[in-house]
Amino acid sequence: MTSIIRKIILATCMLGITAGLIGCTGLNSYDNEDKVPDEDGTNIEDNTDEGNNDDESTDDNNTMNEPYSEELAQYFPAQEGMAFNYSGTVEYGQLLTVDQVTKEDHQLALSFMGEIEDVSGGEGLSKEERSLEVSYVITHDAVKEIVKNETIRFSQSNMKEHVVLKTPIEEGNKWTQKVTIDNKSYDAETTITEVSNDEKGKSMVKTETKIADMADYPDETYKEIRTYKEGKGLSEFHKVILLNVEEGDITPFEFGYTLFEAE
Repeated sequence: MTSIIRKIILATCMLGITAGLIGCTGLNSYDNEDKVPDEDGTNIEDNTDEGNNDDESTDDNNTMNEPYSEELAQYFPAQEGMAFNYSGTVEYGQLLTVDQVTKEDHQLALSFMGEIEDVSGGEGLSKEERSLEVSYVITHDAVKEIVKNETIRFSQSNMKEHVVLKTPIEEGNKWTQKVTIDNKSYDAETTITEVSNDEKGKSMVKTETKIADMADYPDETYKEIRTYKEGKGLSEFHKVILLNVEEGDITPFEFGYTLFEAE
């Protein structure tokens, strides 16, 4: 595939044209009625599993003020101003910077700001439309990702909010949560598939998230594969984008990007 074709495909995703693209921007609306306020005032989705009773709610209240997990926090940067460059499919590029770190006894909140690289030569989306904003909230046993930009970009998760890591950090650990995509509720199952170390001894954890009954995706299942690295946060991300270049002809398109790290 030539460089020009790559740029055309990426520009198509960035524009989010209804006739040419499915699953980048238009399918990821979020219902505010499904959100409840967190202690810091941030609205987060209520992911309580169906069937939970009052006893479980009481347990949640009892653990609310437990110290946040240092084990989970190690997988994220803790210094404001740290910048992370990513590159990926069809010459995709993005930059994220740690904008704010808020430490409390019971949680650690990290805010990232950035933007998608413009490969259209100025003919694509504006800087504002390419902006990225995402937060991670680390509690005593979990890490929740919250996409803050109003419209989800094609390179982000289809889920506006969801738990991306959960203790214990060991292969085979899995959890199910309720998520909202296009105003519909789904069960998302996430599994830790690998825990390893890189060549420098940094710990890494790889996860796979599956959501069944998602039409037009391979096997009607939406998937995300992520890797988090000690001190870096998200180091690798993969998902499928649904392209509809010709009317009625929907094509799954493998998309992903990786953190650039200097030798």
